Amino acid sequence: MHLFPCQCVILEITNMKNLLPILSLLIVFSCSNNNVNTDFTGNSVSLNLIPGSVQGNETNGILEIRETSDGLAQINIELYNVLNNANHPVHLHFGSLADDGNVATILNPIIESEGTGFSQTIINELEDGTKLSYSDLLNFDGSIKIHFEASGPLENEILGSTNIGNNVSQNQAYLDGIKSITNCNSEF
Repeated sequence: MHLFPCQCVILEITNMKNLLPILSLLIVFSCSNNNVNTDFTGNSVSLNLIPGSVQGNETNGILEIRETSDGLAQINIELYNVLNNANHPVHLHFGSLADDGNVATILNPIIESEGTGFSQTIINELEDGTKLSYSDLLNFDGSIKIHFEASGPLENEILGSTNIGNNVSQNQAYLDGIKSITNCNSEF
């Protein structure tokens, strides 16, 4: 399991006898996820990522969509064989992988740790303000793509991808090598 940094809370302590209760509260409440509930319903979908290759670096991985108890979707990605200190942008796109659709929203980037890249994002809306629940995402006409870099000559090269929502049935053709992804549209 990959751990993400906690938010820090700084308090000015003027009375030392109040120090212990304050420290106790800090221990309990110092790590938050922007007040988003991360209890889960048990509903989830796991998808194999369609492997990618950029300049001889071949990757594969798993994407999991979990339903939080408040009905949102948490997207977890593990990408294997990433370069040391890698930081790869991840986009949710409109349309299937075949459509090369515009970006619907940006997910947290893949960050390398011990040879594996991790990303974890809770989605509640798209860039245009459209609300998106776990159920909505399972029926969404979309795809997810992991880009090699945020800008530069390899910006639209894909290290991993998958169709999601109502496009999932199209993934097998990519996994079997019948179809392939070579680049991507990074526009909103």
